[in-house]
Amino acid sequence: MHTDAKQFKALVEVYGHQWPPADVLIAKGFAYLVPGAVVSPAPVEEPQPVVTFEAFALEYLDRLVKPNPETKRKYLERLRVHVFPVIGERPIVEITRREMRLWQEGLLAKRLSAKTIQNIRGETVSPIFEAACLPGEDDEPPLRTYNPLKGLKLPERNRPEREIVEDQQEAAFVIEAGYEVDPSAADLLLMLLATGMRWGEAAGLPVRAVNFDRGTVSIMQVLRKENFKWKVIARPKTKDGYREIPVPDQVMKVLEVRCGGKGRDAFVFTAPKGGHWRYEVFYDDRWKKIRALAEAKGLRKRMTMYGLRHSLLTWLASEGVDLMTLRTIAGHKRVSTTFDIYVHSTRRHHPKVKEAVSGLVGLEVGPFAPRGAGADTYRPGV
Repeated sequence: MHTDAKQFKALVEVYGHQWPPADVLIAKGFAYLVPGAVVSPAPVEEPQPVVTFEAFALEYLDRLVKPNPETKRKYLERLRVHVFPVIGERPIVEITRREMRLWQEGLLAKRLSAKTIQNIRGETVSPIFEAACLPGEDDEPPLRTYNPLKGLKLPERNRPEREIVEDQQEAAFVIEAGYEVDPSAADLLLMLLATGMRWGEAAGLPVRAVNFDRGTVSIMQVLRKENFKWKVIARPKTKDGYREIPVPDQVMKVLEVRCGGKGRDAFVFTAPKGGHWRYEVFYDDRWKKIRALAEAKGLRKRMTMYGLRHSLLTWLASEGVDLMTLRTIAGHKRVSTTFDIYVHSTRRHHPKVKEAVSGLVGLEVGPFAPRGAGADTYRPGV
């Protein structure tokens, strides 16, 4: 209003301090000062529809072209389970970094691992916020000016130490229990322990992947669960998953029996009704019984099947196998992944440590002095 007064004063001065003509007043926006003039109401801006995070996310997923249908299904399932219940109804323009931090902490409280949270936010949620920071298809202005996940640190959580078998006795508890419960299941467990293969690699191992001349197995296909069904995928988890793993002689003898009379594309390890083992069936019907029996035999650990993979890599590291070889056997891209996550501290080094320390403190003084030592021998407390 103050600006209008200045403009009207300037207009009056132009007309020699006289009242400006009606047509001039109307043209300059002062129609309300003209007696009898019809003043058009100021245009009212229509309120913009509120775009919720859920609505924007569903539209974003619908427009995605590159991911395959299974990947889209995985993204949508993550959103419906872990994201929409918390921020789905919130206007996407109003979501703050604080809200996203609390959302992350909520996932952690549900005992989701830091890796799982990273996958949810990095692969699914963050790209949605990034898309909201871009102009629309018809050059509409962006809904957001920043991604609230950018720069937000992942919640930290102490990784529980995975239980592993540390020596031959503990390994024997598991293997013997396996052969008492089901020899065919025990052969598969023995393969997991002797090669460090992932479940999908061992359960999906074809006969053609076994090289009896070199005593190795090659990872060339895997079993993977997609859309609630186990499928054979003609490629490993990553490009580093393509590898050849040496197999000890006693395990090669097991493979000879398992491969006998089978075609090249048949599975090495088969379930009782034929076909490959399904993880859920193996876990519920075999592994739980094997683990319980191993614990009854004396295993004082709560082992998991994946712990067998950790066990082999830790054993090889303690035997002095170099990290690059360990990385190759594990099928990892980075040595740090193998060393920081899969190699655990064990008690196997205790005798060497004791021997080394004995060389340091093994002075023949005090209570360790030989009989007949002189009076100058040190005696604690004297």
